[in-house]
Amino acid sequence: MKREEYLRDLKLKLEQDDFAQVEEAIAYFNDLLEDRMAEEGMDEEAAVALMDAPDLVASQLREGPEKTAEQPQDEPQGPSWRSTVAQADQVRRILLRDRNMRLTVIGEKREDILIRHPESEKVRYAFTLSEGRLSLTREELPLTWQLFFWDGLPREMREVTLRVPLDLAAEMDLRTSNARLTLRDITCWGSLTAATSNGALSLENISAKSLSIKTSNAALSLSQASARQDLKAATSNGKITARGLSAPGLTLKTSNASIAVAELESGDITLGTSNAAIKGTLSGQVADWTITSRTSNGKNTLPASNQGGSRRLSAHTSNANISLKFTADAY
Repeated sequence: MKREEYLRDLKLKLEQDDFAQVEEAIAYFNDLLEDRMAEEGMDEEAAVALMDAPDLVASQLREGPEKTAEQPQDEPQGPSWRSTVAQADQVRRILLRDRNMRLTVIGEKREDILIRHPESEKVRYAFTLSEGRLSLTREELPLTWQLFFWDGLPREMREVTLRVPLDLAAEMDLRTSNARLTLRDITCWGSLTAATSNGALSLENISAKSLSIKTSNAALSLSQASARQDLKAATSNGKITARGLSAPGLTLKTSNASIAVAELESGDITLGTSNAAIKGTLSGQVADWTITSRTSNGKNTLPASNQGGSRRLSAHTSNANISLKFTADAY
């Protein structure tokens, strides 16, 4: 069964039951399916196969949280902040999984790692530190609680903050959804993965072994970021702005939005979008680069093909201009 078919059947069942939050429920299940497909690499049929049947879901929602046997016990009476501290020299990997929550990670002059997050009857986290792996994971509540307490947390509290040493001897894997993700002032010894959806993602003054950056339907802003291996950044329907990036391999991709670059240092650069412009400056001169480029219904300052350069550049878009200049060339 395809995702649209599943959601259509579920919407019909909920409407037949006069369920009051039909649109919220459909949005929730759509996000859940998209997360499974994106994070676990499933196709639509596989993701839908893991879902309860629309009849069963409608029955669960019809009962409401007051009738569910899985209703959490001893919940806090109101939202509050909770902080956890770990010694940085005990941590070799940081893993964070969240949703609908802003995530901010900041490097500071400190020797510990401070995690601050909200807590409420709807929002709960599990924290563990074992064998060098620090994990903070948003706990899954029964579906009826997730829907009926959707707005239970004040907007100003919808944020998780990590404060880490400026020089962090660990790798990081950070994922949230439907919210902004921000990182700044961190030298990470290991690889750094940062992903969100439907929220802007920004990096400033970040260094890591490798960088994998991803969002969707939102802008990407990268400033003074470097990787000893590859740096890959992707979004969709959102602009990419990149300045002061350095990596052996550098890939920036989006769709239906522009890419603007400056001060990129790499021997292998890929820039790709659609229905929007690619613009900016690159170091050296045209002769330094082996170039492939293409657009349609737009102007292109690059040669369609240029061979012999020691560095590689690929730039492709459609229905828009490519306007890339080289710092050593006179215009």
